[in-house]
Amino acid sequence: MKSSINLSRDGKVIHIFIPAQLGRHSGRKTILSPTGQPVNPDRNTEADVTLINALVRAHRWNRWLAKGKYDSVKEIATDEGITSPSYASRILRLVLLAPDIQEAILNSRHPATLTLAELMDPFPQVWELQRKQLGF
Repeated sequence: MKSSINLSRDGKVIHIFIPAQLGRHSGRKTILSPTGQPVNPDRNTEADVTLINALVRAHRWNRWLAKGKYDSVKEIATDEGITSPSYASRILRLVLLAPDIQEAILNSRHPATLTLAELMDPFPQVWELQRKQLGF
């Protein structure tokens, strides 16, 4: 599909076609370019509630484990109503993100392309490598 601009026969209407598709990034609908990237990747006016909640949850669970309220991630998952302890452990792993990355997420200054789904995949423990992999 190629972009096109056409003028109506009477010259009163201009039809502009820009190939794009709707997709989901960070739990919200976004217009995607033909390459699959958001049209305005630098525009992040809304807080990404999904990412923020996951980060807050990770720190809460980490605090519970440190204080001995729970002995394992499996116990936390059960009490939180999460059917997959694996999912809970991947959320918990967010506490290992570099402090500046966590701060950027909380202040909505992270790349608009960064999603919770991306953070569910393994990421490096070395902060500099995290920044590189996650687009900081």
